[in-house]
Amino acid sequence: MTAIVSDARLPHCSVIIATWNTRGLVEDALDSLFRHNPADSMEVIVVDNASTDGTAEMIREKFPRVVLLCEERNTGYAPATNRGIRMATGRHILLLGSDTVVRKDTLSVLAGYLDTHPDVSAVACRLMNPDGTPQMSCRRFPRVRDAIATYLSWHFLTGWYTMKGFDFFKTQEVEQPAATCLMVRRGELVRLQGFDEAYTVLYNDVDLCRRLRKIGGRIVYNAETEVLHHGSSTTRSAPPALRLEMYRNILRYFSRYHGTVARWLLTPVLMMRYLAATRSPAAIRLISLKSEGWPG
Repeated sequence: MTAIVSDARLPHCSVIIATWNTRGLVEDALDSLFRHNPADSMEVIVVDNASTDGTAEMIREKFPRVVLLCEERNTGYAPATNRGIRMATGRHILLLGSDTVVRKDTLSVLAGYLDTHPDVSAVACRLMNPDGTPQMSCRRFPRVRDAIATYLSWHFLTGWYTMKGFDFFKTQEVEQPAATCLMVRRGELVRLQGFDEAYTVLYNDVDLCRRLRKIGGRIVYNAETEVLHHGSSTTRSAPPALRLEMYRNILRYFSRYHGTVARWLLTPVLMMRYLAATRSPAAIRLISLKSEGWPG
């Protein structure tokens, strides 16, 4: 395991936010960070994925302490976040969604937990809906049967995978918390080279957690703090091209971890789901895995 770095010159943590056309939301996220934390206790890096809504201009004007990295095009979440990871200098790295609002103690609780638990590699916290209810933000690593049930909307069969009945007010080890608010030791994140950039939209955090656990890392859900999470409207209202990329990411994950059989079982399920959502014949492109350089 990576040793804790005690150099006092390093920021307590580096906060990395990737954003695309979420000006109002990221403004709230940054405001909450700087309102609750001394600027010299953290490094905040925002990677803007070629937003057209004035996000970069707003950050330059209102948050001059932010390290702003601007992409020339929308490269996707994983590549943008990795650029931030490569720039980070903090002892720990907080991966934070642009649609979140942190609480007063969020950073100190998460960083303090890693500092006092050297056997833990990453720590997450409770994600709260705007209505005050906790989000189902922790999962087990999905099996093929879980994916089939999920993408056929047979949610009554997904209780094991979604950890139905999970106690969100109890600190405990988990397999896969959402990377919406996930603090990871910088050394181990660098060792893993961040996210696998093949997963541009979905399953990048699932893959990261699997690889982290593979090298012996423990991941803990800490119930002592929380963040407000507005939730992503991007995937719910995804246009056909983005939805196609989402489904490719799903197939990529299950091909890598469950083999060719999983790929062929899931492909028709996702094709039907794509057709139902878009009425587009582009669903046939989901079967062209070899040309995309995918595993299997």
